[in-house]
Amino acid sequence: MLSYIIRRLIIIIPMALLVVTLTWGLIRMAPGSFYSSEKKLPPAIEENIRKKYGLDKPVIQQYGIMLGNIVRGDFGDSLKYEGQSVNEIIRRHFPYSATIGILAYILALIVGLAAGIIAALKQNTVADYGSMSLAMLGLSVPNFVLGPILVLIFSLWLYWLPPARTGGVSSYVLPVITLAAIYAAYIARLTRAGMLEVMRSDYIRTARAKGLSEWKVLMKHAVRGGLIPVVSFTGPALAALLAGTVVVERVFAIPGLGNIFIQSVLNRDEPLILGIVAFIWIKIMILNFLVDIYYAFFYPRIRYE
Repeated sequence: MLSYIIRRLIIIIPMALLVVTLTWGLIRMAPGSFYSSEKKLPPAIEENIRKKYGLDKPVIQQYGIMLGNIVRGDFGDSLKYEGQSVNEIIRRHFPYSATIGILAYILALIVGLAAGIIAALKQNTVADYGSMSLAMLGLSVPNFVLGPILVLIFSLWLYWLPPARTGGVSSYVLPVITLAAIYAAYIARLTRAGMLEVMRSDYIRTARAKGLSEWKVLMKHAVRGGLIPVVSFTGPALAALLAGTVVVERVFAIPGLGNIFIQSVLNRDEPLILGIVAFIWIKIMILNFLVDIYYAFFYPRIRYE
């Protein structure tokens, strides 16, 4: 187990560097630059800009400087937000994405687990069909459709909730529901499938034969084994939510990481793009690593060499 943990920790760094390298290469292959505009700059000014940001150096040297900075955890200064470092921008915008993402996943877990467990226990009944129909609806309606619909109903028609971020608690309700809908649907379907498989297992029949109540069989044995697919889904899903979702942040005017990432791509702000990509990738690797460790401790049948 210890050797597995060490191997996974060692893998995180080269994988992050590989992702950053591919991102850097794609940025350089794209036409244009951050100082491009409709009006062409005089050659002298363009040369000064390239010299200021080190773009006049050989490509290999530029790559080495970029890689060295990232290894030290310093992503440099933004090209468009003058006087602001990439680390500072990430620190400023990440809490918005993290707050919305964590709240959305908590809501998705509560709704999805409840719907999935009920559907599994009441298989082929109205409760099962109703829960899975709602789950399919949640999977079918994209958040760029659901968000405006919720704004239209609860903000413009009923005047119950603000249509965009105003700083109050109520301004988080609509974006959290919009984000949580599709994840709740996935969790409901995964929970139902996992629970149905476990409920047919030999150790569940043995537990019932010992005279345990149905509630104890469900909570002590069935749920623990049936939630393995949900645990697997949690790592990448939570990482995606914490990284920020572009559509929801745009619709509800949330200054999160997803919103700033799209702006950095439009601005061709290379240091900011690389910083956000590296930050998100490392977060994904760490969360997946924690999920694997959770397996080892809470599911004895799963072993890592």
